[in-house]
Amino acid sequence: MKLKLVALGFCLSTMAMAQQDDLNDRSKKYYDIVQSGTKEQKDALHKELLETAKKSKIEGELELSINYLNQLGYEESADSLRNIVVKQMPKSNVAKQHYITNVFLKQDGAAAKEKSYKELIKKWPIPEGDVIKVGYDYLISNVAHDYAKEGNTGKAIQYLDQLNERFWRGQGYAPVTRILLNKGDTTTVIPFLKVAIKDAEYYINLPKEQQDNRAGFAAVGYPGYVAQLVNIYNAQGNYEEALALIEEAITLVPDQAPQFSGAYYKGLDVAGRKLEALQQLEILYKQGTFSYKEKMKSLYSELNGVETGFDGYIARLDQDVTKGVREHIAKSAQYKPAPQFELLNLKGEVVSLASLKGKVVVLDFWATWCQPCIRSFPGMKAAQESYQADPEVEFLFINTWERDKEYKANVASFLEKNDYPFEVLFDDQKNAETGKNLAAEMGVNGIPAKFILDKEGNIRYALTGSSPNVDYIKIEMKELIDSAKKPHKG
Repeated sequence: MKLKLVALGFCLSTMAMAQQDDLNDRSKKYYDIVQSGTKEQKDALHKELLETAKKSKIEGELELSINYLNQLGYEESADSLRNIVVKQMPKSNVAKQHYITNVFLKQDGAAAKEKSYKELIKKWPIPEGDVIKVGYDYLISNVAHDYAKEGNTGKAIQYLDQLNERFWRGQGYAPVTRILLNKGDTTTVIPFLKVAIKDAEYYINLPKEQQDNRAGFAAVGYPGYVAQLVNIYNAQGNYEEALALIEEAITLVPDQAPQFSGAYYKGLDVAGRKLEALQQLEILYKQGTFSYKEKMKSLYSELNGVETGFDGYIARLDQDVTKGVREHIAKSAQYKPAPQFELLNLKGEVVSLASLKGKVVVLDFWATWCQPCIRSFPGMKAAQESYQADPEVEFLFINTWERDKEYKANVASFLEKNDYPFEVLFDDQKNAETGKNLAAEMGVNGIPAKFILDKEGNIRYALTGSSPNVDYIKIEMKELIDSAKKPHKG
């Protein structure tokens, strides 16, 4: 009997593996169609997904259908199917995600969030064994964040101590440590930063053959953890320990050394290593951080005995900055017609690309939840203001990929709160022929994404990501716009 049960278990396991392989193959096929398929292929996929949804009782198939219906732009069909799955399979992964989105995340207050979390893990227990549990860690960190925000540090720590995944632990700590640092509570924060640093170093030091996505993820946050702890040590006057920590980090990840420059120069300066301190400030300057110019002048004078020559030194650095920006934007150069569009602005007025012929147009794709987008906005505001008197230049901020149904009200509130005088267009209209919104037609795969169009409506540059440095963005936008004003050389 035992042998039969083992054989049955093996058989079921084999079937499950085959089923997963089939789903993976289908997912790849669906992804390719969504990304680059014809309208006919997408229409056929839509019908296939609906047929699968009608017949299937397999959760993985239904979840796949929901995901790709959303990606095809059939949100109502996806929502309808999701509601059916939630009702018929109340303990499914689809039902769990529905609970997280519509119940857990909408709780007001830490106590309510905690109660919702406990109800969630009662219905969907945290799995045991070697299963990645980062989804649960995200929820745990969310509860801890709300308690920290309310000033209940003890409860926040209690939840942070429950995090499961070592590779993600530093990211789970981060929302709470930011709140505590803003309150000046470095005593509580330091142990968490030390743990985050040790976790990241553990993965960074793994042999190459053992490094996987978890190791890469852990390493991403490493410079930030080190910089935070170094800044605390510097503020406490513990300069030697700060300097030792940062130099160890640079030795471990030399390719990320420029990310440490802001904290590194302070320790070097205090240690009397003036030339090295100035060299770190040069790195920051070339990245577009010009706020240290007076400190650079002071170090330059100390090293040379006089201020004479400093202006020429800065002028040479400015040339390097401009050269670096030009090399950077040259990699994003292209030349092709931009898709025609007609989108509504905040006032409900239609703005079309055709109406902007004769102008260089900057399209900035963003969303209210996108922190890199928001960090770039002070620089984009400054860049827009520098072209305020130029009738040949138009900045348009394309709001896309929003997750909240009240996105229009949220956008208006966000702009008013931050005093951003942006012309926002809502990317919620689909092209009748392609079935795509503008972001998809432009090939946007991540935001922030910026496109510079020339006066004839051709895309001249396409960039993803952005610097948070205001002065760098101003220089970058000037180079992009001035280049787009010139005829294409072919």
